[in-house]
Amino acid sequence: MGNLSAKMIELDNGVYVIPGNTNVGVICSKLEEVVEVYLVDSGATEIDSEYIFDIITDFFQQTGTKFYIKAILTTHAHADHCGGHNFLKEKTNCKILAAKHEQGSMETPMIQCTTLWGGYPPHELRTLYFKPEETYVDDFIGENTTITLSDNRLISFMELHGHSHCSLAIIITTAENKKIVFAGDNIFPKGEIGHYWIPLIINPVMFMESLDKLCSIKDILWCIPSHGDFLKRNIEETAELNKIAILSTRMCILESLKDGKTHTAEEIIKFVADKNNLKMSLTQYALISSTVKSYISIMHDAKEIKLKVENNTLYFYRDITI
Repeated sequence: MGNLSAKMIELDNGVYVIPGNTNVGVICSKLEEVVEVYLVDSGATEIDSEYIFDIITDFFQQTGTKFYIKAILTTHAHADHCGGHNFLKEKTNCKILAAKHEQGSMETPMIQCTTLWGGYPPHELRTLYFKPEETYVDDFIGENTTITLSDNRLISFMELHGHSHCSLAIIITTAENKKIVFAGDNIFPKGEIGHYWIPLIINPVMFMESLDKLCSIKDILWCIPSHGDFLKRNIEETAELNKIAILSTRMCILESLKDGKTHTAEEIIKFVADKNNLKMSLTQYALISSTVKSYISIMHDAKEIKLKVENNTLYFYRDITI
């Protein structure tokens, strides 16, 4: 891979990534005297987006080329992906594009931390990490949207569910008909899934379906998850590791109910955390408890788990006689 800046890595002609806590894509389209730039996400904070803007500015200064940022392509509405949107919009007058079903969380970010907590959250969770600034979407993008780039290249979008309500994978088709995929949080590389064995998921069944959908993309040159290492070409092995992690959590929940007794959600969450040797902070508790409750709901829908309210307490249990 050639690059003029170690902080902005070239994946293919006109397609770059700025590595960070959130990997940010930079997609370039050459016009007559200027380069039109599309960003994939913006990081978590104004500091992140200012860093991104400085890197891009330095990059084009080195090449002696004028540029402007036309739009930010939002993978999804979580704070670490759109927290820098407002700074970049104010700085460059770029457009903010996102899937329609992510609009609510972007424009009313309290939805995100309220969903995680299950009610109005304590002040420790009303931070930029969970509750970014309000961000207003200029236009919607989805599977029917395409953006034509210079050099016979194309941007298209794949709608993926499970991590958020409607995440987008951003797909660049190269002149050679290869694919570069910015996958958002719809696949986690080995290092990330190994460290965060229970990633935030609102629907594990849909998340696995999204993994299959990603694996259906032909001729992948690069797949860039939003966090961690880049994936080159074959992503099936990484997708399988993600599925193993999901099935492991499901089995852990079933194990917590193997005694046939009733258990509260809090007891199940503690069992899962203890079984995975986790020592949760409040932030980790919010993420993991929300995820475990999502598993419980899906497993209840599948009739693997039953629930009942007794003595003003919600209990879950398994019918181990079956």
